[in-house]
Amino acid sequence: MQPQQKMEEIVRHANMWLLGAILAALLVVATWYTVAVWQETPSMPFYRNVILTGAAILMLVSGCGLIALMFYSRRKGYDEPVRSDRTPQE
Repeated sequence: MQPQQKMEEIVRHANMWLLGAILAALLVVATWYTVAVWQETPSMPFYRNVILTGAAILMLVSGCGLIALMFYSRRKGYDEPVRSDRTPQE
């Protein structure tokens, strides 16, 4: 391995570790902030928790349904470009 290639590999490896460390730090800060805000807010009444749970379930079901339709459409060939065997009219 040439010195130039070796140096590029070391820099790339160091950049990956630096990016990983930055992302891990952001995750820790976001988690800390979320827990701090969650502990400071008063708890919701039961009916609001039921509404929030129902909305989350509906969002999950509709998202999964749309993704399933996307896979179904792709597998059946509905996403293929339009082709015509007709000759153009003049």
